[in-house]
Amino acid sequence: MSLKHTYRSQSGFSLIELAIVLVIIGMLVGSILGTLAARIENTRISETKDALDEIKLALYGFAVSKTPVRLPCPDISNDGVEDFDPLSPTQCASLEVAANLPWATLGIERGDAWASTYSYWVADLYSKTTGFALTTDATGVAQILDTAGSATALSNNVAAVIFSHGKNQYGSIGLDNALRSASPGGAAYADEDENTDGDSRFVSRPVTTVGSLAESTIPVVYDDIVEWVSEYELKGIMVKAKVLP
Repeated sequence: MSLKHTYRSQSGFSLIELAIVLVIIGMLVGSILGTLAARIENTRISETKDALDEIKLALYGFAVSKTPVRLPCPDISNDGVEDFDPLSPTQCASLEVAANLPWATLGIERGDAWASTYSYWVADLYSKTTGFALTTDATGVAQILDTAGSATALSNNVAAVIFSHGKNQYGSIGLDNALRSASPGGAAYADEDENTDGDSRFVSRPVTTVGSLAESTIPVVYDDIVEWVSEYELKGIMVKAKVLP
């Protein structure tokens, strides 16, 4: 008696199963990479916010250590040292225009988590070598807004502003001293542009990125991280440190 064995080919099923497994693996890897990228970005944002808090403390420490009390000038020569106007040596070379934070003068780290230098703006009355007093008025101070052109300010009495240009780095200077590209411009980037247009108004708000609204007429692209020094907070700390009466 002969036995007839019938074999059913498994190759078709194996290829289908393999394809399904590869698709599942691809989805898992994509999900993991996306989550990892988000975590890395959140860590960079958190680190930069912590660094800005430390910079703010360093500014207070600088002011306390000076006689008369004052804040440092911005750095315009990209060497980390504050720069004065050679024609008016009591004033900053960058007169009420944002430039580099004088990181070497302050003795702190140079750049943010995206390898860009911090930008720094300071009011003339609070950075002159002649110093400031409790009676120094609000002339020439900065204003912090929640969006460009807003009639409502988050703060109207700002002696200094420090900020990171965030992940997109628009308008920043790299640690290699290379100027980063400006924003693409337009209404969608108005809040980013407000922080680099050379005036004393700055925007501070939550991060928003390019999306379906990027071509709309409202500002939607923004990832700057902004910290500021209130002139009254500054004066209060100087009084507490007993360097102002």
